[in-house]
Amino acid sequence: MIKNHIIMIINAVVLIALGVYGYITSGSPTALIAPGIGVILLALSFPTKNENHTMAHIGVALTLISAATFIIIGIRRGNAMVIGMGVFTFICFDAYVLNFILRKRQREANK
Repeated sequence: MIKNHIIMIINAVVLIALGVYGYITSGSPTALIAPGIGVILLALSFPTKNENHTMAHIGVALTLISAATFIIIGIRRGNAMVIGMGVFTFICFDAYVLNFILRKRQREANK
């Protein structure tokens, strides 16, 4: 399984790239919200790599909130790219949760 900090970095890069692309094509400053979230996730990936559980949980919560927000706003505006960012971010959230479950099972098996 891919480690959580790698998933966080991949999600951050996708959000930054698509947000900057959206800003360039539309000129709307609200398109920079996704890169802002991506930068925060990128910053949270480093403490997550060092097993800082608090920062990992903050990153997971931010991922869930941003996924739901992107999907809802994308549907309301009819913007496929925003919906795509939301779906990709939700897939990353699922990967985090699966990773947490697998790590917990491994800890319990090692006892």
